[in-house]
Amino acid sequence: MKSKLILCLALVLSGYCHAAIVYPKAPDGGQQTAYKYLEADQKPKNFLDFLGVSRIENLTIADPFGVYTYSAEFTNLLSGQFLSATECYAWRYPLMLGTNTVGTMDLNADETRGKLLKFITLQKSPSDNPMLEAAQVAEQLPQVKKQDYEFRFLNMAPILFRAVWLHGESDDIIIPLPPTFGRWNAYQPYSESEMIKLLKPEVENRLKQPPGLPD
Repeated sequence: MKSKLILCLALVLSGYCHAAIVYPKAPDGGQQTAYKYLEADQKPKNFLDFLGVSRIENLTIADPFGVYTYSAEFTNLLSGQFLSATECYAWRYPLMLGTNTVGTMDLNADETRGKLLKFITLQKSPSDNPMLEAAQVAEQLPQVKKQDYEFRFLNMAPILFRAVWLHGESDDIIIPLPPTFGRWNAYQPYSESEMIKLLKPEVENRLKQPPGLPD
């Protein structure tokens, strides 16, 4: 079952899945830039060691998807401003070893500040990667059979919310990732309005915290 999930994500992230999941046009030279960062890292414990890969030639860097965060004041969410108030701050490039996603590399997406395609972080993919589960759910949704949806990742760190975001022309689908701490259901597709209702209590609790307290 795990190998099937890995294959599904590999197909989805590479743009070859039969479902209508699409990807935006990424900046030119993104894959080449990611390879340069992998090649340039010569530390005693380098990137390839971290990923468990013996040779860089064995890696394929798949097409990226956008990583989004909520960029407005959280008080705005209480009035219903949610997805329209997000911004893309990174391009996430899946690092593939065959059909296995062994890791991801984030490159900065902020072209306005001259930080386009600058290294942010490298992450190793766990064997039980939640993104694999969410990709399988996304592929099977009836809405996806009818229109294109852009594959995105949404991260709202202050309230510990992570989700796959399928952005369509007429609507959006949000698939939360674990851990959810019982606040909503992992891997369940939600509409934007449904997700706002669930997020509002979390935002209200955060706004009640005295300034300066750690998250």
